[in-house]
Amino acid sequence: MAIFSGRKNPSSRKPDGDFRLGPELFVPWVMCLGVLLATTVGRAEPVPTAAPPVAWSDQPADTLDVVAGVLPDPVVPSAAGVCTRLELGTGRVGRDLGETLNQVAGVQVRRYGGAGFASVPALRGAAAAQIQIFMDGMPLNSAQTGATDLSLVPVDRLVAAEVYRGVVPTGWGGAGGAGAVNLVTERRSSGLSGVLRSGTWGDRTGRADWGWNSPDGSTSLILLAHGRRSDNDYAFINHIQTFHTAGDDTVGRRDNAWFRHWGWWGSARHQARAWQIRLQAGFTRQDGGRPGSLNYPSLAASVRRQRADSQLRLDWGNHVRFQISAAREKQFLYDPESEVDDGFGGTISSIAEDLTARLSYSDTLGGGSGGLGRLPTGPLDMLEISAGVQHRGQWFDQRYDEDADPLRNRNATSAFAGLTAHLAHSRLKIMPAWRWQRTEDDFPALPPLPWLPEEVGAYHRRDDVSPSLGALWEIRPNSLFLQAHLAESVRVPTWIELFGHRGGIDGNRGLAPEEIAAADLAVMWRAGAGYGRLALFRARTRNAIVFVQNSPGTSKARNIGQTRTWGLEWETGWRAGRHLQVSANLTWQDAEDQGMETAYQGLDLPFLSEISAWCRLARRSGMVRPWAEVQYEGPRFRDRSNTLLDRAPERSLVNAGLVCDVPDGWLPGPAVSLSAEVCNLTDSSVYDIEQFPLPGRSWHLSLRWASREE
Repeated sequence: MAIFSGRKNPSSRKPDGDFRLGPELFVPWVMCLGVLLATTVGRAEPVPTAAPPVAWSDQPADTLDVVAGVLPDPVVPSAAGVCTRLELGTGRVGRDLGETLNQVAGVQVRRYGGAGFASVPALRGAAAAQIQIFMDGMPLNSAQTGATDLSLVPVDRLVAAEVYRGVVPTGWGGAGGAGAVNLVTERRSSGLSGVLRSGTWGDRTGRADWGWNSPDGSTSLILLAHGRRSDNDYAFINHIQTFHTAGDDTVGRRDNAWFRHWGWWGSARHQARAWQIRLQAGFTRQDGGRPGSLNYPSLAASVRRQRADSQLRLDWGNHVRFQISAAREKQFLYDPESEVDDGFGGTISSIAEDLTARLSYSDTLGGGSGGLGRLPTGPLDMLEISAGVQHRGQWFDQRYDEDADPLRNRNATSAFAGLTAHLAHSRLKIMPAWRWQRTEDDFPALPPLPWLPEEVGAYHRRDDVSPSLGALWEIRPNSLFLQAHLAESVRVPTWIELFGHRGGIDGNRGLAPEEIAAADLAVMWRAGAGYGRLALFRARTRNAIVFVQNSPGTSKARNIGQTRTWGLEWETGWRAGRHLQVSANLTWQDAEDQGMETAYQGLDLPFLSEISAWCRLARRSGMVRPWAEVQYEGPRFRDRSNTLLDRAPERSLVNAGLVCDVPDGWLPGPAVSLSAEVCNLTDSSVYDIEQFPLPGRSWHLSLRWASREE
């Protein structure tokens, strides 16, 4: 968030051509679809269609799974976007969301410290503000910064994360983006379960949840309480910004990096005939030190964050859904020594409020589903339609002790619609989608000096349209798929980019919105107990926004021109019964600055590794389950100039662990398991951001229990 930013540092090849969703792309793309259709129609055989589900899925209406039920792998074939579903579960207790998502193909997460400190994602080279983060389909992104700090997401609530690349599913409204992450809290459980975890640097975690289901299954309740604390006083190697010279390295210990976190969450669901209602609410509080960078330590500053949120969902059959979510977040920066913001010591506070409402409708024409009716005789087997409207209001109020900045507010109204045409016995699905968004605000820019008057009568409005097109071809039933996507979207500048703040960022009212275009082509396969996906992707951002140092101690957001990223993603996995499981992925990407400034043209975009890979091996042998995982990230530049002295070297992180299930009958009462794990086994000195060291080797012990009737 802006109030914690403090002092600011500044952040050869020929640029290739641009691309848009114009006739030059649509014509050959449609011709390819025609060839696919002709091939499929000539060779397709009828494939049995699974019965439609009784209740709504938590995925949007325009996300189409080829196979009903639980998929045997995390790769989800979909015409709505290349998607990977990551099951979180109790095995990831103690890991924050950033650590977990960093293991997904195409995702790279930058962290500013150990547990409890800011972490922001990049997806296929796209910046955090271009990635939409949702919880159960409702948006979380801040209008202040545009991004979502993953360290503030209460991961204890979650059961899964769905990562969409290149396309934001239309059913979630808004103006789209370069991709999306949907965090899923939906679960059904009964009985009592819990986790206790202890580790290095005073790390302690506790969680307990209780669930109840009525005998007929129509009503369920879940209550959850969770907490974590850590001293984060880990040792680190200070490279003095000379990674290639070890002679001047020193060993230090991180100070004022402690944090305490606790919260609760509850969910209730009831279904009566065609209606289903779900209500959830929660509260989290996090207190911690604000240590700052190694060059500018702030050893007396601390931060408090409080967030209350709720969500109501009403479903009418399989057709109508109404959702409304509300959140209120308070943040306080206690800076008695003026270490964070020169001249603005004391208490810096902010209140952010968010209210979102969405009404959507979906139905089916043909397919024997009893929807809108029959289709005329022809190649079209079934037509699914979805449409809806959404309104989101966001407010932000910031104060420096008793001195208040202008109240900031933004209203975004959007409409969306999509069609999914099932052809060739549902072996081919084509999905055009469209959304429109109107963004309005009436707040003035921050005066350059506190005593100057504010702008009067400020009012701003803009309209944006985000089209997309997707296709999914089932070449072989339930075993081989081909999917392709094209999408365009717009990212409106954030409040901090437009208006700045007193901690060293100047506003820029003249910023143009970022224009994002993305395309990908992926082949997916399943063979026995194995699966895989290989995707080629390309993305372009016009009017890319970056912060540039404009004077000593201050920076300003500017449009630098165009950036381009293209690359390959590979995901695979294999299971040998219940005894052995292997999962791996690899991403190669070329992210290039093609902006207007000659000095940076053709250079790599900062903070992005060209190659990243991850592999996990897990085995079950009786009551023992050992596992090991390796994560590799290639070198990355830390500035736009691609300075070699500021280049982070490649790194490999090794984690290993062991889970032991206590056999039935050994202990009365609940089922119990014990686990031990070692993270960063080789004790690598890791920095995502220079001057913000990350922890070295750490260990953790966990005790888990669950009622046997669960």
